[in-house]
Amino acid sequence: MRMWTSPYLLIFLLGAQLVVADSCTTSTISLQPRSSVVTDAPAATDGTEQISLEITGCGNLTSFSNLTSVARVNLYSNSFTELDLASLKISDQIRIADNPNLETLVLPDPRPGQTISLPPTGTDAPHWSVVEIVDNARLDTDNIKYQGSSNFWDWGVRNLSTFALSGGNFHSDFFYPLSTGNYPEDGHVYVTTSFVLNSTDPTYDCAYLNSLRYYGSFQGDYVCQGRTVVPSSADGLSNSRLTLLSGLGAAVFFVGLL
Repeated sequence: MRMWTSPYLLIFLLGAQLVVADSCTTSTISLQPRSSVVTDAPAATDGTEQISLEITGCGNLTSFSNLTSVARVNLYSNSFTELDLASLKISDQIRIADNPNLETLVLPDPRPGQTISLPPTGTDAPHWSVVEIVDNARLDTDNIKYQGSSNFWDWGVRNLSTFALSGGNFHSDFFYPLSTGNYPEDGHVYVTTSFVLNSTDPTYDCAYLNSLRYYGSFQGDYVCQGRTVVPSSADGLSNSRLTLLSGLGAAVFFVGLL
């Protein structure tokens, strides 16, 4: 058994680091390959799916000229007001935290410059395992964009392990059902391990998310505005539940569960 790091990966990392650093006024940027313990070196040589991109202390992030594909991004304690990740393919984890001036966030776009059907399917659909967007005090869900949309279900995410949206001005309608299509899908688990939603908006209504939790869309740990809901023993969502939730008529029932 031995540790293996591709020399091609190191060359790629150095080139990418220079490009990203040049677009920042003050920054500490590191691109770290995920070390692998293997008996034989893998066949791939570019290592793009192994890259973790960490950015902190940055005042002006304008582009990722040489960097098109990474596994994980961790952006924290920056002072920029806008973050545009549309042209960056992220295959695993997104963590954006403690950026006090951040007001606009554009998530990775499966086809930059093109319009696709939402939610995306097949190879267009994201396969993120972790999405954590926390403690960005000026961020508003109206300004979190994916293909121009600001609705969670338009992202097309499935089987997230962890989803955390906390410490910003988030609105209930960000999670409301789409006007067309059967989303969220009946019986589908969207988050498997941990779902956390805490908004600075004192009027945030958890009734709809609580209902999804109760019927099994969010498994594992669940918190909305500091409270939890015990899931039902039912295996999935019923068709009648969609009609009920579209008018949020289940609010009274689920408040009683809190």
